[in-house]
Amino acid sequence: MGRKFTSAPRQIEVFPPFRLVPEKMTLIPTNMMQVMSEGGPQPQSIIHFFISNQTVAVVNRRGQVTGKVVGTAVVHGTIQTVNEDTGKVIVFSQDEVQIDVVQLRAVRILAAATRLITATEMPVYVMGVTSTQTPFSFSNANPGLTFQWSMSKRDVLDLVPRHSEVFLQLPVENNFAMVVHTKAAGRTSIKVTVRCVNSSSGQFEGNLSELSDEVQILVFEKLQLFSSECQPEQILMPMNSQLKLHTNREGAAFVSSRVLKCFPNSSVIEEDGEGLLKAGSIAGTAVLEVTSIEPFGVNQTTITGVQVAPVTYLKISSQPKLYTTQGRTLSAFPLGMSLTFIVQFYNSIGEKFHTHNTQLYVALNRDDLLLIGPGNRNYTYMAQAVNKGVTLVGLWDRRHPGMADYIPVAVEHAIEPDTKLTFVGDVICFSTHLVNQHGEPGIWMISADSILQTDIVTGVGVARSPGTATIFHDIPGVVKTYREVVVNASSRLTLSYDLKTHLTNTPNSTVFKLFITTGRNGINLKGSCTPNQALAITKVLLPETLMLCHVQFNNTLLDIPASKVFHVHSDFSMEKDQCEGSGVFKQFIGSYQILLFTLFAVLASTAFIFLAYSAFLNKIQTVPVVYVPTIGTPQPGSYTSASSPPFLSPQPPLTQSRLQHWLWSIRH
Repeated sequence: MGRKFTSAPRQIEVFPPFRLVPEKMTLIPTNMMQVMSEGGPQPQSIIHFFISNQTVAVVNRRGQVTGKVVGTAVVHGTIQTVNEDTGKVIVFSQDEVQIDVVQLRAVRILAAATRLITATEMPVYVMGVTSTQTPFSFSNANPGLTFQWSMSKRDVLDLVPRHSEVFLQLPVENNFAMVVHTKAAGRTSIKVTVRCVNSSSGQFEGNLSELSDEVQILVFEKLQLFSSECQPEQILMPMNSQLKLHTNREGAAFVSSRVLKCFPNSSVIEEDGEGLLKAGSIAGTAVLEVTSIEPFGVNQTTITGVQVAPVTYLKISSQPKLYTTQGRTLSAFPLGMSLTFIVQFYNSIGEKFHTHNTQLYVALNRDDLLLIGPGNRNYTYMAQAVNKGVTLVGLWDRRHPGMADYIPVAVEHAIEPDTKLTFVGDVICFSTHLVNQHGEPGIWMISADSILQTDIVTGVGVARSPGTATIFHDIPGVVKTYREVVVNASSRLTLSYDLKTHLTNTPNSTVFKLFITTGRNGINLKGSCTPNQALAITKVLLPETLMLCHVQFNNTLLDIPASKVFHVHSDFSMEKDQCEGSGVFKQFIGSYQILLFTLFAVLASTAFIFLAYSAFLNKIQTVPVVYVPTIGTPQPGSYTSASSPPFLSPQPPLTQSRLQHWLWSIRH
């Protein structure tokens, strides 16, 4: 009888072929575009990229290719794994992309239609001389290109930047695409001038500094049978599309529809008897009759035209609208916000279609700044701004790649100020220009209040411990943006002080102030604080609680605690922009006041002041801070050493030893 042997189980995965897209990439020098991938094992292993000619272009580990000089190269992408039996690295899937680095010989304005009706819109954008030189080829160069647009007649149409519908104002570096808004009948020309920021980058042929193109646009009035207040409706459908009819009498009356006439023949459009229109494969027109039979014995009939036509161009628009405080503008979408892209389709004269049947393809020049996917309605896309920078979004018809639109999506911080080099003890007055449609601000939120204690009403915070926190600003239903704050531990204190020749306990006398800042900036207040934020600092956040102040005598001959003689407290100075851990001598207490004051006044010219602090450092350190001369000017001090100062090491003379009995310090 034979023996049975069973091998260890092996996992088998069947996956679609691994592909790199696009198959061919055309770039100008200094322009960057990322190689994307499709298929392969899921979850996908790390793709290893390398390029055949690093003189022409370079590729990083993310697959981002940057052109250098004119030439060709090949980017290879491989998926590697470790063989379980041998332990060797094997390549089990790979693909490649052809890279062509070129100079721009000329530019052209791509306008899908040059004859438009009034009150419509059409996107226009810059292309190179060939169909492969799309905005992906040159719109992300660094140093980049600038795009200046102009018109010969401003009363015929308006030429506005992309995202103007949400009140963004893009810089000229991102204006490779614009939108034409027709206003009145007439003829005008649109001109674009493309310039190199750095002419030595070799982006244009012949070492030219600029390229330009011009196109003529004819705007005419749309045919109107009646007055503009009483316009007949028309349904516009592309070929091979469907449209479900809806009326305001659904459910309340019996509604029926039928096609009365078609031209050139009956295959232009069909109606299935249940309100579903089906357009055929040829262009034409039809007459549609819709009837409602009311339960109270009245019949209503409406007749409308149906036109079937090919799609000439498409346009991407953005939502939601972004509102800012008066006099302020946004040049980019706020980091963290969710936005919606809506695709609309138009015929050859700028009429908008009511339904679509186009298969769209979405492409990005990079995938690390913007997350994008299908929306909850047809021909909508949802995007999330996850990193700062500019992403180019391209969208085209798979069957007609020339029917395309491109938009730049710039993302920046909308919350100020810059929070780099933030240390424990810093007070940050956050602000944003974003408001809702009524001009009202949003709500502040914080992810880690123990790290960055924040007043959520005014948006001011105090850094209380090292770590990372995220500040959010939410305008419900419109935008939610954020900024990450990294709080560093304080490694040093910077001190400045008032030098006084004497102290007095008379009423309304001045006080002795010692100003302290943490970190390396020499300043603890970030941002411009509003009056409400300043009030929250002093009444709610109380940053001075980070300073624990204590005063004592060193080797005193008198058995009197310093707290009975001096009053000391910490405060936060908005004027000085720094923490004020000040020995504030407001009043002397008890009978020893005059004696102590007299002795101190006599000895002031030779006394030292010592500061012991533990609020921001891990251990108490005693450092000489102030030498109080009879005549002098204020001087700042900065100390990080925990060792005794060298000038205290030698044995002092007898007189100086006696003076040390009167040295005092502040511990906090």
